[in-house]
Amino acid sequence: MNLSERHRLWGWDCPAVDLDFLFLEYDRGKAIAIVEYKHERAAPQTSAHPTYQAMIDLADRAGIPIFACRYKGDFSNFAIVSLNDHGRDLLPLRTDMTEPQWVSFLYRVRGREITAEKIESLLGTKL
Repeated sequence: MNLSERHRLWGWDCPAVDLDFLFLEYDRGKAIAIVEYKHERAAPQTSAHPTYQAMIDLADRAGIPIFACRYKGDFSNFAIVSLNDHGRDLLPLRTDMTEPQWVSFLYRVRGREITAEKIESLLGTKL
């Protein structure tokens, strides 16, 4: 039995979640965003679920954006949804991005710029 399974034995009034793929994006030691990544074949997400409400609450308390990101297995597409007002300030609507666009967006969230040449170098691909 792992800890997640054991914790469930402690009852419904003691909820917790074993976060599968939650990234804390940071810059120079400061949290700048939370991203919940889900593979395209993962079960559908809903921001109304208590797990997502808890993650949104965490991001709101920290004053940072939180995004849900569904990605294709070949990394050709990233579907991004902002889950709080801080996120909607940066990305008002659900947006599909290529990997280079997503990388550029993550740099922008950090207040940094990245050149196409740098993205090509990082990803090993020609844009």
